[in-house]
Amino acid sequence: MSTALTGPTKNLGQQVRQGAQAYFNQYNQSEKGQKNPISLISYDDGYEPRNTVINTIKLIEDDKVFALFGYVGTPTSKAIMPLLEDHRIIYFSPYTGADFLRSPIKKNIFNIRASYYTEAETQVEYFIDQLNLSKAALFIQADAFGLAASKGFKNALSARGITAIEQVRYKRNTSEIEIATERLKQLNPEVIFCVGTYEPIAKLINELRSANINSHIVMLSFVGAQSLIKRLKYFSNVYVTLVMQDPHASPLPIIKDYRKAMAGEPLSHESLEGYIDAAVFVAIINSIKGEITYDSFIKHAEQLRMNLGGLPIYFSEYDHQGLNKAYLNQITAKGLLPVTGSR
Repeated sequence: MSTALTGPTKNLGQQVRQGAQAYFNQYNQSEKGQKNPISLISYDDGYEPRNTVINTIKLIEDDKVFALFGYVGTPTSKAIMPLLEDHRIIYFSPYTGADFLRSPIKKNIFNIRASYYTEAETQVEYFIDQLNLSKAALFIQADAFGLAASKGFKNALSARGITAIEQVRYKRNTSEIEIATERLKQLNPEVIFCVGTYEPIAKLINELRSANINSHIVMLSFVGAQSLIKRLKYFSNVYVTLVMQDPHASPLPIIKDYRKAMAGEPLSHESLEGYIDAAVFVAIINSIKGEITYDSFIKHAEQLRMNLGGLPIYFSEYDHQGLNKAYLNQITAKGLLPVTGSR
């Protein structure tokens, strides 16, 4: 696992790893786990692609890992695509909704979380179709993440006849958003679709609200909702799509198990996602009766049909996408409030 353990997106990497480790710890204490324990090796890449490449080479060549698991980020995933193509190694449950990991299907890549296209469609359906807004802008990270996610928004908006979409960009791993903020103040759009991380987006929201710009502002799940909330001064008309159910209140058995496994540690959508990712990975491992190899893992993964404590997870030869649901929430000072009426 190469992920952001330091830097401005460290909360995402730390929490995904924490949730995954909680499940692997449970598994390793079981009879099957004691016979075939799973070790989660993790290196910090600070959400910088060049570090991800270095870490991945180390994991493959020095640590000789069986699978690459739970990587956080689109640009980091993009950077290691040549390595994935050159080595027979599984790339499992990356924390990104990027389409290049989904289409066309690649035999060694398995996704759990819904795609950014699904999140974009959920957002656009609510704000454009239901609220009848039409003046939209995109605030995007200037890298592979921004490019990948912005395509989903452009497709969803153009399907509704909205093609004049202003895009403003900022540099990854910075909060240097002054030019973008000034442009959005000038535009004063009805809705701003944001593609980025919690530090710059929190700064954007605070600065726009202090300037009396009251646009609806909505962001993708990658933002890290809880980390964003801690940095906000203003909460009116702020929304986020999430790809996991409420970690605090969901009645699903798998999420109840997650709450128990976290043993009093703070709960988050990110650590829940890591927990579920690990649970699916273990389910595939446990389904293999003989030797666990690259080929046997793919074969059994593509035969996976399971109810994971209330979550149906299906893979096939033609579908390596585990979940396909996005949940629109309003961000309030008290936390996240599900939006009724969103699809």
